Amino acid sequence: MSDLWIFAPSFDRSRRERLEKFDSFDEIVEMICLKAQIMDACVREGEELGPSDCWRPAVSLSVDAETFDAFFNSPGGYRAQYLCDPDHGQAANGQLLRALEPVLTNAVIERCGEKRLSRERIRNTFLANSAKIWPDEETLDFAEATIDLAIERWKQPCDWINAPQHAGLWAPEGTRLKVFGAFIDAYGNEIVSRKKIRRRFDIHECGFS
Repeated sequence: MSDLWIFAPSFDRSRRERLEKFDSFDEIVEMICLKAQIMDACVREGEELGPSDCWRPAVSLSVDAETFDAFFNSPGGYRAQYLCDPDHGQAANGQLLRALEPVLTNAVIERCGEKRLSRERIRNTFLANSAKIWPDEETLDFAEATIDLAIERWKQPCDWINAPQHAGLWAPEGTRLKVFGAFIDAYGNEIVSRKKIRRRFDIHECGFS
């Protein structure tokens, strides 16, 4: 459990008590692997990366509300790993994706085939350093964001990330997660957007990316 993870005084007491029981990321990985259901899968072209021909798979997952909350908002959860140390967060991200990779790869193959990416390359994208898991932001209403956390580091404005100010202090509720494999080019090289090179540091410093 991260001692740095502090809930705001106004945060719902019963929800806080539930979340404080999750102090092990290993436990959360097991929960997600057990409860996640595949909702959709696709292969996307990296148009924002310029004229180079590159692709990545994306998979939408559904989990129950408790698992989502534990993953994103608990003292042992995903963001708490980055809060402790950006490299610790990166390692936790890799741990979870390694556990999910067989299911993710099969989902992409079943829905998209291997026209753009072979099975081996799909697998490699989910194991690459720039692969990531995050709440499905399309299902979150940022207009309803509240100040749920009292984490001093995350109170600073983070104008360089594509999110509302102080989004890191919000503890949203939800049931949808999204996994993005790394972009890879025609030769199998990992391609990283310049906006995401600092991702682990953005989450460490702002609680969001």
